[in-house]
Amino acid sequence: MQTKDKHSTLSGHQGALYDSAWNSISEEWLTAGGDGVVAKWSFDNPNVGQAVLHHEKAFFCVCVDEDGLVAGTEDGELFFLNHSGSVRRWPAHRGGVFALLKHTNQKIYSGGGDGRVLEWTAGKLTREWSFSSATKIRTLVAHGDSIFISTSKGKGHLWNPNDIASLDNANQLAFHEGGLYAALFIEEKEVWVTGGRDGHLRVWDSKGSEILHIPAHEGAIYRMQRTGNLIWTASRDKTVKSWSVDSLKPISKWTHRNGGCRRSVNALSIGGPNLEWILAGGDDRIGQLIKWQTLLPKNGL
Repeated sequence: MQTKDKHSTLSGHQGALYDSAWNSISEEWLTAGGDGVVAKWSFDNPNVGQAVLHHEKAFFCVCVDEDGLVAGTEDGELFFLNHSGSVRRWPAHRGGVFALLKHTNQKIYSGGGDGRVLEWTAGKLTREWSFSSATKIRTLVAHGDSIFISTSKGKGHLWNPNDIASLDNANQLAFHEGGLYAALFIEEKEVWVTGGRDGHLRVWDSKGSEILHIPAHEGAIYRMQRTGNLIWTASRDKTVKSWSVDSLKPISKWTHRNGGCRRSVNALSIGGPNLEWILAGGDDRIGQLIKWQTLLPKNGL
């Protein structure tokens, strides 16, 4: 990719894109698709992808590990692919793998449709936790030694894997009617920002009290990322939007009219050597890659 380039299209998946990630070690983008493929795309030549994992079911999530990558499937399998090309497969969750987290403690955590969170060390299962009632784990976000976990029931919990034996005992901090799918912790304000099926952005303090809520999208908010003083959200309403960290006021909107996705946006990641690029993809089977600074108007929306 030349420095002057501002936009590229990642085309090749035969199913919806469900997740993406940036691999800073190999300088490659990773995409997980409904076609049962995890593909990698070189930063220098992102228009040509290479399939690195194949499965008969969809891949719902992918994350980068020092040894390679980890990906989770619709039928609950976890794939561990190392740099030499060796693959290990584990039957991990019933009902699919919806969330993966590479924690600062060097462990991988997976969340599934069975309401369980599993801990993986060097590609092997080491510990597990679960909710007593049926629910799907939708997202896992690291916060110090703790992890924010959200569910299809709309609840967001903060728990420490070293202190809490059951997820039922984790402190509830957030709620979205119909499901909570995305979350970010804002260090300088000491608050959580969450998004869910209701299309709202909601702000919560450390005690779980709601400080603010904004009707941000006309559909579910599936992903959330941060670059500097901006929060980026991806939604079922076919848009990616940016918001001020300080005020949560809208700054920009990325749609098919300015090179964005034409259908539901399920995947969103920030990457590139200088973290200047944003990758969005979804039900239209295409990944759109753009320098996120070019999406920012001078005077907001």
